[in-house]
Amino acid sequence: MHNNEQIEYWNGDAGKRWAQEDDVMARLLQPICEALLDHADIAHCRNALDVGCGGGSQSLLLAQRLGHGANILGVDISAPMLEVAQSKCALVGETTASMQFLQADAATHAFQPGSFDLLFSRFGVMFFDEPTAAFSNMRLAMTDNAQVAFCCWQSLRDNDWTLLPLQAALRHVEMPEAPSANAPGPFAFADPEYLRRIMKAAGFGDIDIHSHNTNISIGQGPDLSSCVHELARIGPVSRLLVGADDTLLEKVFGAMEEVLAPYYNGSSLVLPAAIWFVKARAS
Repeated sequence: MHNNEQIEYWNGDAGKRWAQEDDVMARLLQPICEALLDHADIAHCRNALDVGCGGGSQSLLLAQRLGHGANILGVDISAPMLEVAQSKCALVGETTASMQFLQADAATHAFQPGSFDLLFSRFGVMFFDEPTAAFSNMRLAMTDNAQVAFCCWQSLRDNDWTLLPLQAALRHVEMPEAPSANAPGPFAFADPEYLRRIMKAAGFGDIDIHSHNTNISIGQGPDLSSCVHELARIGPVSRLLVGADDTLLEKVFGAMEEVLAPYYNGSSLVLPAAIWFVKARAS
């Protein structure tokens, strides 16, 4: 259980591209992360493990919520993303928790047992090859009664911000092989009962899976085209366009603009998103 495919992806060209787009993703996902923090029971937590911390923008938000005297360890497999995260440490002030970052696979890393009272993640726990084993490993790092608070995507069909551009792109790009149900990826935990079984088997209880429906605002460009280009860089369409020539790109972007025009408000694309907010307790 080494998550080799994910490690290769997030440390290669894709990881570098995501690192370059970190400011975009931070802006895009900040309202969701703040809503998750409002929803979670974390006020008394002092030692947090932030899984799949990426560029660290949500680690900083968490540090601001937990406040002085608390500690956060952000863990990610991506060296390019962690370079970005390290830069966030300069933003820690006297009223925020301390932050450290570690390149490691949370599924297998030998954390010190019982060293965290909060397991936190913003869209970082859906990529494990063997999720039950991964959550079991993270449970070992938790104190008894430690809090859990993370978010993950609901199904693709309920997330138009992803579904619509994919449908447009697939008019001109060959359909990739469909992943098996619950395969590692953004929508691995779309089925809440599947997720509940994993967490229960891994040693977590009081599991609450709450539906959070919102809109995502994408792009701050001067026109629809610039917003579509941004969405193509940060969404699943980006994988379909690796190596595409200018002719194909023009066709895909044109199709995306046609489909997404009704969602453009003059300054950004505003598209529906469906998320699970998950709370639990180490039992």
